[in-house]
Amino acid sequence: MGAPGKDERDPFPAMERSNRANRNIIPLTEWIMSEDQAPYPIRYVIIVTGDELITGRRADAHIPFLTKTLNALGLECSHCLLAGDASPRLAQMIRRALEEAPLVIVTGGLGPTVDDITREAISEATGIPLVENPEALRQLKARFRAFHRPMTGNNRRQALSPAQGGYFPNPNGTAPGLYFDDGNRLVIALPGPPRELVPMVLDQLVPFLQDRFHPCQTRLFSRLQIACLGESNIDQTIRQYLGAYPDLAVASLSRPGEVELTLSLPAGSPEAQTQLARCVEIIRREMGEFIFSESDESLAAVTGRLLRERGETVAVAESCTGGLLGSWITTVPGASDYFTGGVTAYSNAVKEQVLNVSPATLRNQGAVSRETACEMAVGVRRLLRASWSISLTGIAGPGGGTKDKPVGTVWIAVCGAGDETYPLLLTAPGSREMIRRRACVYALDQLRRLLLELPLHR
Repeated sequence: MGAPGKDERDPFPAMERSNRANRNIIPLTEWIMSEDQAPYPIRYVIIVTGDELITGRRADAHIPFLTKTLNALGLECSHCLLAGDASPRLAQMIRRALEEAPLVIVTGGLGPTVDDITREAISEATGIPLVENPEALRQLKARFRAFHRPMTGNNRRQALSPAQGGYFPNPNGTAPGLYFDDGNRLVIALPGPPRELVPMVLDQLVPFLQDRFHPCQTRLFSRLQIACLGESNIDQTIRQYLGAYPDLAVASLSRPGEVELTLSLPAGSPEAQTQLARCVEIIRREMGEFIFSESDESLAAVTGRLLRERGETVAVAESCTGGLLGSWITTVPGASDYFTGGVTAYSNAVKEQVLNVSPATLRNQGAVSRETACEMAVGVRRLLRASWSISLTGIAGPGGGTKDKPVGTVWIAVCGAGDETYPLLLTAPGSREMIRRRACVYALDQLRRLLLELPLHR
């Protein structure tokens, strides 16, 4: 392959390209660990396609999910790349990714339309032709019959499968997953929609990779989720203690109001498990009440589980968050066991007429105030007959702030038995969405702390 032209810039950095050129390409079979070999992680590259990603209209969620899932198998991510729909460079990107790692995963572009070119691009990059798969075609026709829709000619493209490799059935969509396998290199194509990709990865791809590679867990992992504590504060707190473990890797994923810490150690030594447990214990000791989960369980799920265990319920009254908190709560399966409902009281009239907030409070203290938040919480708890209630009222911006109440000012109140209220003033920096999300995190965490009888946010 010649040097890339003006419109074919190398997706890999120059230093990486130089390093790659100076080492032999390792066949896939040699990456697989035998019984008498030291653990050697299989590397992979992810290529995510979609115009909405490279234009900034939507943030990618596939890379965090895939790396978390595959790294737990002992695989090691080398690069993550983004490509537009129907990119003429996609085949080139795949070829160069295969020079970097023996396993490449491409998401998106498996639909029936003209811009869905992933299967053809992989075929071009690997030299493996596409053929119509009778079983895939049968399943595709059956799915369209179930929809009571005719299957058009372009849909038939989705029955194409590599001559060397196979496909993953897709019970949640019309695009099967594909794997191109020449014995030394493996390229996997996954559908783009998360509702199709996630179950395909968990139910089919993970067992496939485990069976194919027999990967041993080359690293031990532990995950902690922390609420209402900044990433820099966490780093400063733990750095002084964890420096005694030079092999420890600490990765953090920050979201508004939350930080997910992943600790990992090489699994080769007998004391690795003990060392990892010690590291986790140090973090528990330093940040105990801020840790809400040591698994993938969300803050909403944790709070809901605590309510269910106590046989109690919660209702919400939202102004600036516009129903976001209620949406988070009801995202958790089984939320009807403990969530009685919510009121989106955006206007003062709704605050007065539905939640029984005093007109004098709104006139004298304003809609964004401690008093209004407390009265909203009491009102919705009584209205919806819940054990607990949460209210939020604030200025999410970008306009509407004043000197006394700048953008990012949010009052939160939790109300419990006897209409006792627990108000909290939050000053949340960032964009409108960041402010709203941070407010919901603090609101849920305040309730979690009350349920566990932990110190409250002040």
